[in-house]
Amino acid sequence: MRAAVSLALASGCLLTTLFCSPLVTAAGAKPKVDAKERAMVRAINHQRVRHGLARVHSSGRLARAADFHSREMLAGDFFDHDSRDGTPFHRRVRRFANHRAVGETLAMLGGCGKGSARRVVRMWMNSPGHRAILLSGTYRRVGLGKRTGNLGGSRACVITADFASKR
Repeated sequence: MRAAVSLALASGCLLTTLFCSPLVTAAGAKPKVDAKERAMVRAINHQRVRHGLARVHSSGRLARAADFHSREMLAGDFFDHDSRDGTPFHRRVRRFANHRAVGETLAMLGGCGKGSARRVVRMWMNSPGHRAILLSGTYRRVGLGKRTGNLGGSRACVITADFASKR
């Protein structure tokens, strides 16, 4: 198994990324994807097309995994790829979607206002670890989970993007 982690602070926003390979597990129903999450997928695809890569397609199962983790981080007052109980991200994601390869990027902003989707993708593109995930030809599916709440005593918008191979 291969894993890499990167953490960056950019414009007062915290970013983190992790990517990993193989493991297994199951399912879930499709969560409601909001306009900002759809805008983020469009912004990711804009970057991928600019770099000669195929678009990623939204996955309801990955969106459910991402949303679960964003909610979990706010409820547990932490910001990390591992789950609150210490479960590694790849196991959590594979509980929702069984794919050969999975990757994850996280971002935290002071708020999820206008332009936040482009801002997050721009921050990810300016961070080598995040950029590697967004521009990986391995990943063909993505699920986004954006939640707002309190984290570390401050209001925060937490975004989880879970990526996966086609199968």
